Formats: sequence, C-alpha cells, structure tokens
Amino acid sequence: MTTAATILIVDDGPDWLDTCRDILSDHDFNVLTATSGKDVIKIIRDNFVDVIITDLVMPEIGGLEIIEKIMALKEGHSCILMTSFPSIESAIPALKSGAADYLIKPFTPEQLLHSVRSVLKKDRLARDNRFLRAEMERIGHYGELIGKSDVMRELYRQLESAKGIDSSMLILGESGTGKELVARILHRNSIRSANSFVPINCAAIPADLLESELFGHEVGAFSGAVKAREGLFEAGEGGTIFLDEIGEMPLALQSKLLRVLEDKKIRRVGANREKAINVRIISATNRNLLEMVKEGKFREDLYYRLNVISMAIPPLRERREDIILLLQHYFSVFASKDRIAPSKISTQVRDALLKYAWPGNVRELSNLAQFLLYARCGESVEVEHLPKQLQAIVEQANEESFVQERSSSQLLVNDFSALYDLPLAEAKQKLADHFEKNYIKNLLIKYDWNVSQAAEKSRFDRRSLHRIIHRHNLKRPE
Repeated sequence: MTTAATILIVDDGPDWLDTCRDILSDHDFNVLTATSGKDVIKIIRDNFVDVIITDLVMPEIGGLEIIEKIMALKEGHSCILMTSFPSIESAIPALKSGAADYLIKPFTPEQLLHSVRSVLKKDRLARDNRFLRAEMERIGHYGELIGKSDVMRELYRQLESAKGIDSSMLILGESGTGKELVARILHRNSIRSANSFVPINCAAIPADLLESELFGHEVGAFSGAVKAREGLFEAGEGGTIFLDEIGEMPLALQSKLLRVLEDKKIRRVGANREKAINVRIISATNRNLLEMVKEGKFREDLYYRLNVISMAIPPLRERREDIILLLQHYFSVFASKDRIAPSKISTQVRDALLKYAWPGNVRELSNLAQFLLYARCGESVEVEHLPKQLQAIVEQANEESFVQERSSSQLLVNDFSALYDLPLAEAKQKLADHFEKNYIKNLLIKYDWNVSQAAEKSRFDRRSLHRIIHRHNLKRPE
C-alpha cells in the first residue's frame, strides 16, 4: 500500500489555509498547517514532509526567506510558492530561490492538485535516478553492460537520458564492443518495450536478398517467390528495428530506407501498394559514415535521418580498468559443474591482460573466458594457461625487466666514482645489498610472489626470506 504524501501549507490568511487543507485532505493527502514562517523549520524537523506550499507575502518571514531556509537544509524538500501578484517579475525570484512551482491566487482545486502531483512526480523520479546512480556506482553495471570506468559511467548516463525517447538513434563502436547489447537496452527502456526487437545484420545478408528480407515480397516478385512473405519491418510492427552494420547497406537500398524513415511506409518487392508501418529504427556501424558520405558511398540525407541521436561505445583498450571485472563476470556466466571458475588471476596474467590491445574488444575477452574455463586452469589462472598472443606479452615484459635490472646493476658496478669515497667494506656491502634486492625481487616475480617457492629456489628458509623482503621493502604490485 502506498503511503500518502504529507503536505505542509504555510499562510497567514485563514481562508486560503483552510481551502487548501480541505482540497488536499479530500484527495487523501496528509496535511499540516502553519500561520507563520517561524514555525516551518520546527514542523519539518518533527515530521516527514514531502512538499511545502507557502504564501509569498507574510509578516516577519516571507515565502522567499522560508524557501531559502528550507533549501539550506539540503534535505530534499520541494516548495510551491503562492502569491496574489500575477506578474512574471514576481515569479522569477521565486523560481531562482528554489521553488519547484508557482501558483497565482485565486487558483482552482484542479490547479492546486496538478501542481502538487507534478512536484511529487518530479521528486520521485529524482529519487529513483539517485538510487539508480548509486546502484551503478556500487555494482558497476547497467543492465547487461559491465564496467566502472569513467567512459562506461558516461555511457550509462547517456542511456538513462535516452529513456522514453522514440527518435532514430545511431550507435558507433568497433566490432565486439557490444552495439547490439546497447540497442537492446535502448529498446527495453523505450515506450516500445512490450513489442518486438528485430536485429538485422546488413553485412550478413547478400545485397540482392536484403530488400526482400527487410520489406518482404509478393508472389512472383522474383524467381523462387512462390508465396508472399512479410519482411522484418512488418514483423517488428510497433517495436524496434536494429540495423547492424548499416554502412554495408547498398546505395540503392539506402534510398528506399530513407523513404521508410520519411513516409513511415514500406513497399514489398513486387507489390503495387505501400503499407503503413510503425517502427523505431536504431542503427549501428563500426565505420566512419561521414567519410563514406564524402566518398559517395553513403547517402548524406539518410545519415542525418539515422543520426538524430548518436551514442559511442568505447573500445576495451580505452577502459582497461574494466578488464578484470569483465573477465570475472564471464567466468561466472560460463562456469558449470565441469568448468569451475578460477578464483585467482596471477600478477603476470593481470599485467598481460591490461597491456594487450584487445582488437576484438569485449567479444574477444568473452571468448578468452570460455577458453580458460575449457583449459581447466583450476583455482588460479597462470601464464601457461593463456593463448600464445598473451604469453608473448608476458615474455616481452620479462625480457624488458631483465634488461632494466641488468642496466641498473651494470651502472652501479661501472660507476666506481660513487664507491671510491666509501670504505671498502661499505662499498662491498652496497653492491651486495643491490644484488640481493634484485635477485629476490626477480625470483618473487618469477614465482608470482609465492614465498615458499622462492625460498626453495634460493635455498633460504621462509623466515629468512621474509626478513630480506621486509629489509628491502619489497611489495607485491597491486
């Protein structure tokens, strides 16, 4: 059961105070009243108040001052200002002070109820949006989209802003970034969500068949057309048509798609009559359509019809902080009784995943998760479980580390001038400390900071090795 909203009415005139109270009470609102602005803060401190309706002109404390005091509390109260002065000059200060709405006396019961309900609706939407943003911050996803990076948070914000919009949209992004997933979310957030979402890959259908697939055909329209068939646009009536890889659509068909967007009608192949349709078109491409327009490969008028609103999906290399989160997500999606998801990813593997270019984007990472589960890597993903292109990154990193450490050691050995000023014992100790630190550091990296394995290889006992690690302040990278 929904709790009735509580409205506080502030007016020094008993007639308007009683009138407003009666109207709101008759429509199931909880009503509190005050005849002076001095009582307002105490009342909202002692009661949960949703909306404050206050008169503009009152003795001692006026409506604008009341609103300013309420806004200073920053507790989310909304205010409606009443006044007997019907001028725009008096409305501007009220709205600037933070009033959510403005009523001019005398107003009708319908005007009062409409104002209160509108303000309550705005407040509810604002709370829902704050909750949604907090949830996205906490769990790092929006629907099926996963990621906590700044670029993904911006994408989530755009998706929220696009809720309820019924215009054509163009989704931009490289292959494998999740363009169809974004299109499905846009459909789900739209007024057409109860109807069909029809995906069409323009690159996957032969050019000579694409028109028939989209618009359908009549009997005898071409060789083999033995019966009439509706196209995907008709099948998606009332819903969303998703045209993936729109840049691959032939020019001849582009002009027919433009007619559909302009006239909201289609003509089946071989038909004499047009048929009205009601669909929303979302398209996507991994190509630069503006460049294609300049080259004469894509119609400029169609481009602007499709691109009423555009949305760009970032490639995986531009949101590397999401890679491990995504991999763990895919492990949970694809894991089964026979394919147990690893609980640990070694440091070298993490580094390789973060350095890799990911030309196949999220789709490639999803495939990697399935590959690793198939490889039965157990509790931890190690370098030997990776495919060759990722192992090569680890090998290259090891070589670079070795060269860097060797150069550092060589510099110290050759820079005798730094040691000549020291007693022999101290100079020998500095060289020994430097070697010991780099020896243990490289050993720990090699064994992924497994102290037991490093101790066995170096023939130290674990306690002694821990002392050396502490002395040289060696720490495992985050």
